[in-house]
Amino acid sequence: LSRVWPENFSSHNSKYQKGSSGNTTGSKKTGVAAGTAFFVTSKGHLITNHHVIKGCGAKSKIVFKDKDIPVKLLAKDEMLDLALLKADLRRTEHIILSDDKPKKLQRIIAAGYPLGKSLSDDLKFTSGIISSLKGYNDDSTLIQIDAALNKGNSGGPIVDEESGELVGIAVAGLNKAKTEAVNFGIKTSSLKNFLDSNQINVPASTLFSFGRADVSKILESSTVYTYCK
Repeated sequence: LSRVWPENFSSHNSKYQKGSSGNTTGSKKTGVAAGTAFFVTSKGHLITNHHVIKGCGAKSKIVFKDKDIPVKLLAKDEMLDLALLKADLRRTEHIILSDDKPKKLQRIIAAGYPLGKSLSDDLKFTSGIISSLKGYNDDSTLIQIDAALNKGNSGGPIVDEESGELVGIAVAGLNKAKTEAVNFGIKTSSLKNFLDSNQINVPASTLFSFGRADVSKILESSTVYTYCK
């Protein structure tokens, strides 16, 4: 099982490495650490994976409206692989966290920056379904999805195809040389516990829906590239 971020740090698979068929090697920094993050409040709070920003110190930045914006690490959970960042921004568009439990066959969309900006600086989407409500080794904090995730997707949102509400955070996938479409996301319920523990209030899910949400617009306005050098 491998994390899904561009080649930068290769020693952050410890939670999944034991007994797995991952293809990671020893600890090594090769220059740029990069991944995906997304806003969860209108006050500039962002979520990404801990392994994306581990080793960045105070050098993490996001690209927001074509500008490089420094961000501060407010909190982290290495076991869940979550990190809470803060940018000095206001009135940020953000993704609503779903109150609904994830369901098998639920249609989802994942957003992120696979291969960082070496592919392009445009946000990319992949789609699929929730395949399982458990992750590797029966990990109940994860969902399994068949939507494509690649290095650089780490920390990106996985949302419901119709509502645009968050159902997971992209985190890992099985070795693609041996499997097909076996990728994982951290459940929104785990993210809520993480945010509650750090006293971050997020907007509640809407009670009523008036037609299909513009999911592309939601993701484009709330998902950002994050990196450090």
